[in-house]
Amino acid sequence: MMAQPSDFNEKPPHRGAAAADVDVRVLLVEDTQDDAELAIYQLRHSGIRCDYRRVETEQSLRQALCDFRPDLILSDFRLPQFDGHAALRTAREVAPDTPFIFVSGTIGEEHAIESLLHGAADYVLKGNLKRLPSAVQRAMERSAAAVEQRRQQEQIARLTRVLRMISGINGLIVRVNARTELLEEACRIAVSTGRYSTAIVMLRQPGTGAVQPIAWAGVDDRTTEQLRISMSQTANRDVGAIARVLQTGVPYVCNAPVDPLATANVSALMVQAGFQSIVALPLLIDKTVVGVLMMTAPDADTVSEEELGVLREVSANLSFALQYLHKDSTLQQLSHFDPLTGLAKRGLFCERLARKLEQTADGGVLGIGVFDVEQLSVINDSFGRHTGDLLLQHVADRLRRHFHNTELLAQFGGGTFAIVLDALDALDNQDLSATLSRHLVAVLGQPVELDGRQLPVVVRSGLAIYPQNGSDANVLVQNAESALRNARATGQRHQHYSVEQHTAGMARLALEHKLRSALERNQFELHYQPKAGIKTRRIEGVEALIRWRDPNGGLVSPGAFLPVLEATGLMIDVGEWVVRQAAADARHWQHLGLPPVRVAVNISPLQLRCADFSERFLQLAQSSADACCGLDLEITEGMLLEDSDAELKKLAVLRAAGVRIAIDDFGTGYSSLGRLSELPIDTLKIDRSFVCRLPHDHSGKTLVRTIIDLARAFDMNTVAEGVETLDQLNALSEMGCDQLQGYLMSKPVPRDDFATLLERGNGHLLLPAEPSPAAASHPA
Repeated sequence: MMAQPSDFNEKPPHRGAAAADVDVRVLLVEDTQDDAELAIYQLRHSGIRCDYRRVETEQSLRQALCDFRPDLILSDFRLPQFDGHAALRTAREVAPDTPFIFVSGTIGEEHAIESLLHGAADYVLKGNLKRLPSAVQRAMERSAAAVEQRRQQEQIARLTRVLRMISGINGLIVRVNARTELLEEACRIAVSTGRYSTAIVMLRQPGTGAVQPIAWAGVDDRTTEQLRISMSQTANRDVGAIARVLQTGVPYVCNAPVDPLATANVSALMVQAGFQSIVALPLLIDKTVVGVLMMTAPDADTVSEEELGVLREVSANLSFALQYLHKDSTLQQLSHFDPLTGLAKRGLFCERLARKLEQTADGGVLGIGVFDVEQLSVINDSFGRHTGDLLLQHVADRLRRHFHNTELLAQFGGGTFAIVLDALDALDNQDLSATLSRHLVAVLGQPVELDGRQLPVVVRSGLAIYPQNGSDANVLVQNAESALRNARATGQRHQHYSVEQHTAGMARLALEHKLRSALERNQFELHYQPKAGIKTRRIEGVEALIRWRDPNGGLVSPGAFLPVLEATGLMIDVGEWVVRQAAADARHWQHLGLPPVRVAVNISPLQLRCADFSERFLQLAQSSADACCGLDLEITEGMLLEDSDAELKKLAVLRAAGVRIAIDDFGTGYSSLGRLSELPIDTLKIDRSFVCRLPHDHSGKTLVRTIIDLARAFDMNTVAEGVETLDQLNALSEMGCDQLQGYLMSKPVPRDDFATLLERGNGHLLLPAEPSPAAASHPA
């Protein structure tokens, strides 16, 4: 008989219950037919419908107890073949739940009491058979109550065992992190604590979907193995109860060995092994059935609705554990392997490399190479991220085919890969570098074809060698990455690690870290170097020059930190601070009533490329702008060599707003003369490398004169930088240069010192700025 969780078949009333519409099977142990018929007549006369069989020997009694299966036994006390005590012992032995009543004319009080003590329900004298129906009624009611009580006690005991089973399994879930170990122990507890005959867990296999036994336990190993094989076969043929549980996720319960959902071989095996009940529970991950927990029991009607409720909890808890372990396994996979290429990530690669180093004999050499796929971001932007991902997958596949030991491959993220060069006999670093280059050419020399496109794979690599460059796996990988960074910085394709380069790189990183906090801590400051008219010697302008006051190293030259600001992108924020501070200092000098002066600030290519540069600059500088006083720009000549139409438009907007624009270090950037005539430029600043050759170097004089004549032809002013001698000043004056700037007049000075220069000058070579007409008529 099969019972589902939602429709358990109701158990019929006990067959011995006295009711008008129920036949009672009565076994009479009586040697006289007439006495037997009188007793049956009395029962029928009282309304008890009954069927009976009469026996008078012990052998026939035993046979009837098995074949006839009586609901009631009525026995004479004295029989020719054996007595009532023997009949009572036999009945207690074979059918202990069947009520036994003596009906005798010769039983004495002592024998009656002894019989009651040994299990007889009652005794009735043959001379008083009217009392028989009521005695039978009471005996059968007491027997039914006793059977029900025992059934409830057995059910309580069984539920207690199942609760202990779930407690044990819950403890496993907390302690055990391995799936197979968890399921094996759960099956063992189901058999040892839950008292099931067998317990088997079957799970779907990833990819194939086939159902395979993963764990099992049983009282009898041979029977358990047979049941395991049979269940696996039926589940994979999509027939029977197990297949239905896998398909529907609904528990299956069979409380009898023959069931329409059980296949013939399983039913036969249950009968042969003595199983009377079977239960199959679904195991789920993310609401998908992934397996079945099946258990068998030796008794029929074992799995009650209450027990099934507890077993549902067992199934739910095991499902929770499987889901946790599945997600934990997925996280472990993602934490150790790149999800795109399947190659090891950095952590696992370093672990494997450490094991490899332990296995490397003294004198052995290993090369650790780290390489980058160049232009990956360009490929992503041009053809889509999907194409870039496919490219990386092809690179990983080529590496796997080329290198036999894939454990010595890794991907560190993005387009960065790592390899270990094993069994290298050469001890020369150049040979190892050449070996790495040959491997990379062999793997990536041919373009990758994606979506009909031939994409060349260009790489840049760094190499570290064991033991010369370190004996620790992490250190070797770090050194290989350091060599790769140096290769990027120097433009080389392959770079071997060196201590000198590493030291320089570490110093650069330390400097970068300090610069990132310098702006927040107000460690930058502006110094000002005046520009004087070559004829008047008066201050006509000033250049703002950034300085960094390092708390530990004092004032730092811009040549030491400006390249780092450019490389890291910090120049955008620092450049904006320069503009803001220069405007504030110009307003400060105005408030002091000093002569007006225009302040030139240097602008980096990064700043000029910002889309809102023009608007932002004017917003910061407008409060200090007028014809004689305001901010000007100085840009490098190289910024105008590229395709910079957008930048030129920004400069034109600024020039139209009154900002004067100068090309700094002119003559070093190979400008096109035709393009120079089209640029929104007011001033050319002659580079100090030309000025320092004056006045005796003929080619130097020719270069400077050419620049001055060129500027005059395009209606531009000229400023000579780096003027340090009177001879240079006189030579520039003879050639018609407009302004001078250099240590001859003044070195760059802080804001307040420059205010003094504006007011008093610096001797006969640098006179104070000429007061504006407004300032002259209204002295401060």
